[in-house]
Amino acid sequence: MASWKSSDTPFLGGPDTLDAKVVQHPFAFRGSTDKQLNGLIVEAVNRMGGTGDAAEDEYQRALEPLRAKGEKAVDVLFAEYEALPEDTYLDRWSLVYLLSELRDPTTTTALNRVITTRIPAEKAKESHDISTVTEEVMIRTTAVEGLVRLSADGVEEARKVLLRHAKHRMLSIRRACVQGLMDTGSDEDKRELRALLKERGDEQLLKIKRIDVREAPQATGGRFVVSPETKSEPPSHDLGRGEG
Repeated sequence: MASWKSSDTPFLGGPDTLDAKVVQHPFAFRGSTDKQLNGLIVEAVNRMGGTGDAAEDEYQRALEPLRAKGEKAVDVLFAEYEALPEDTYLDRWSLVYLLSELRDPTTTTALNRVITTRIPAEKAKESHDISTVTEEVMIRTTAVEGLVRLSADGVEEARKVLLRHAKHRMLSIRRACVQGLMDTGSDEDKRELRALLKERGDEQLLKIKRIDVREAPQATGGRFVVSPETKSEPPSHDLGRGEG
């Protein structure tokens, strides 16, 4: 049977094709011989992205046996994190989030190493939709959240790490550490933090407070945003009628 091709559809070579390869998970587990532990990690990561009314309960059930593995689970998770390619941002974030969810004191060292690792230079300079630096910062602020949880649980080393990274070069990471330590640190931790911020001229970070999104002031107006105190009507839209 003859094939038909429109004369206005040029081909430089063969037609475009897409080969899809389905894999269960992106992890290699080269340093782990504990197949049960490996399976628990995969299950927890898969449940992390679940949907539906029972998704959270199923995720929490997947976490329980992983938490019981303690330091062994921490070692495997961090080894996998370090083994993943740099550009697998979602997979790397998932492992850091899982480390944070374990709430095991032994995660302190791993989370500290995540934050300490140098952030690579921006690789998407021409893109308006993605920033590789932003992806890296999100991974590190997730590690900060893990340290904040440990600090709330009374892990002193986690508080020390938060204080250390309160002078991180990235504002988002500094801010997360300051907020976390102010929320969970001891009075002595807070005194040390205030002294550090004063020395660095970074005291404005103490004024940043977390609030419920429903409590945030809402913008009013259409194209022109006006303060609620403004009594006059905002200017009408200029639809370009005066352009000629």
